[in-house]
Amino acid sequence: MKLLRHLVPAALLVLGTLVTAGCSGDDDGGGTVTPNSTITIVPGAFNLGMMAFSPPVDTVHVGDVVRMQNGDNLAHNIQPETGSFPSWGSLPQGTGANVTAAAAGTFDYHCIVNGHTMTGTLVVLP
Repeated sequence: MKLLRHLVPAALLVLGTLVTAGCSGDDDGGGTVTPNSTITIVPGAFNLGMMAFSPPVDTVHVGDVVRMQNGDNLAHNIQPETGSFPSWGSLPQGTGANVTAAAAGTFDYHCIVNGHTMTGTLVVLP
């Protein structure tokens, strides 16, 4: 009986850890993903051109996860200009999204919200 009193709390702790391990607050479709690189939309980015993104040009490798984090006080919709790089999509203030660099190349992207002049470049190496 003494042993049972000690095993039950330990078993509940392990079960609770397993249940919460698959949940994360990330918006990457589930699971915990640590990006290899993060590009931040800077505050006041609306008409900053390439200076709207930090860094304005980023270099990663095929298979790397790249996070776009909206640090501005406006929503932005980040779409590729060239190539077939995936879209980060709509990013409300304070949110972010991850994409995986699936192919090598140079990919320009921009914000498609009317009136914005924001562009950036992602270089994906093999």
